[in-house]
Amino acid sequence: MCYIAILENYSLFCSGIKSVLEQAGDCKIAFEAKTINAFMSILKVEKPDVIIIDVIHCQDEGISAIKKIRRKTSRTPILLVLSTDYSDYFEEYISHGVNGFVFNDSGADNLVNAIKALRNGDDHFPPRVWQLLKKYLRSKKSSVSFEDKRILSNRELTILKHFCKGYTYKEIGAKLNISPRTVESHKKNIQTKLSVRSTAEMIEFAYQNSLQ
Repeated sequence: MCYIAILENYSLFCSGIKSVLEQAGDCKIAFEAKTINAFMSILKVEKPDVIIIDVIHCQDEGISAIKKIRRKTSRTPILLVLSTDYSDYFEEYISHGVNGFVFNDSGADNLVNAIKALRNGDDHFPPRVWQLLKKYLRSKKSSVSFEDKRILSNRELTILKHFCKGYTYKEIGAKLNISPRTVESHKKNIQTKLSVRSTAEMIEFAYQNSLQ
């Protein structure tokens, strides 16, 4: 059973989430709160498997809430429900340790799959996220210098490009005729070489430095 904590101040939102999770069968609401202060008080006692934040109805696009939660727990995965209007904040969300996004116009299956991915230790960023983030990052002047692409092998660069397209370990393995475990091993090597900590940071780095 996967226990979910929800931060939202819009009752209809939480009602919809509950309905989806009840149908999924293997997820349960651990607790819910309408304010970050109430949420943090409960978080001192409860240990949810996944935290869902409705940033659409949060103050300051949910940034302060995410920071407070991350100061309390660095490991519990955070899933944001948002819209494409928040694309300017994608980079900041990722830098503060958010593990996944679900768009508010997504279907119930997408939400359940996102929760399962985070529960299993994976990130969940739909391809549409990377397209929007790519557009945003290219509008900025990158402060990162990464002139020598030879730090990555040809295979690593290929795998990195597949991650940028939103492919999973299994899909990348099938395309390259290698096992998902081998893909994971390559990804760890890529992260070490690029000095990044997560899939999200790895892909963000790739877009900032035209490696995708």
